[in-house]
Amino acid sequence: MIVPFFIPHAGCPHQCVFCNQKNITGQNAPADPSSIPNTINDYLRTNTGKGPVHIAFYGGSFTALPIDTQRNYLEAVRPFIHSCRVASIRLSTRPDCITPEILSRLKAYHVGTVELGVQSMDDRVLELSGRGHTAKDTVKALTLMREHKFTVGLQLMPGLPGDSFDNFNKTIDRVIELFPDFVRIYPALVIKGTPLAELYRTGRYAPLLLDDAVSLCRDALVRFEQANIDVIRIGLQPTTELEKTGTILAGPYHPAFRQLVESSLLLERMRSCLSDRNELTDIARFQVNPHDLSAAIGQRRSNIDILTKEFGLRELRIVAGGTMLKRREPVLFSSG
Repeated sequence: MIVPFFIPHAGCPHQCVFCNQKNITGQNAPADPSSIPNTINDYLRTNTGKGPVHIAFYGGSFTALPIDTQRNYLEAVRPFIHSCRVASIRLSTRPDCITPEILSRLKAYHVGTVELGVQSMDDRVLELSGRGHTAKDTVKALTLMREHKFTVGLQLMPGLPGDSFDNFNKTIDRVIELFPDFVRIYPALVIKGTPLAELYRTGRYAPLLLDDAVSLCRDALVRFEQANIDVIRIGLQPTTELEKTGTILAGPYHPAFRQLVESSLLLERMRSCLSDRNELTDIARFQVNPHDLSAAIGQRRSNIDILTKEFGLRELRIVAGGTMLKRREPVLFSSG
């Protein structure tokens, strides 16, 4: 279980064109260090899981905060780690806010995972997006974190100003070379109150279309999984604030974006199975891993409708098989 604390914009030395943490998280001010112990205790009292508990600081650039502020947050968690009620701390920060000294301090407080807001490995995209760091900063930071034996996550954002399908694929190439432990992929959205909103209003920026974003993220998911890099999130977590009318002005938002991506992937793989089958009948059945059943069927049975029409099927069934079936690898169980 992860107990999250949000520190929106805290420590951020730049205004990124896409960022309005209040509208994304629904939280105006950073978490108060003095409130952290009570919040953790509340979580621990209601936690029914058996897995380890981790504390997370999200939403800002933690290592860019004043050192005393960092210590106040970390000290608030220390007693829970010493009593073994919490396993470790995880946090997010910027690639240009990582030094050996910073990492040594984080290690002393049992920080185990650091996520870097990388967004892109294209310097022009980073400049146009107001990131204030370069791709070289990411390479340097990740190298240092590896030397200090941190678990490393990278956050990517396709569809930023100056980005393209080709540019983002090159970003994936470079990230695979760096081999982080995991990635998150957040397609760029036009959020009210951001510089990107003004660029969009004046016609100087066009966001990805939903179908294009799904396709781009589907290909990224396949490539990262082939490289044994976990993709732990695709698309923003829906929040009440985010889904208020007028918060998202444009862009490929969907409350179940990852399911769209996985559904698209499963559609392509089922299409391939049907194309390659030897016995041409108008009845087909697929077995999938139980976790994939909903995505395989598609929202409002979209995958079933598409394949039924495309292959002239009278009946297409998609059923859950055993958990030993590989994720996102549908098996054409029988025809006829």
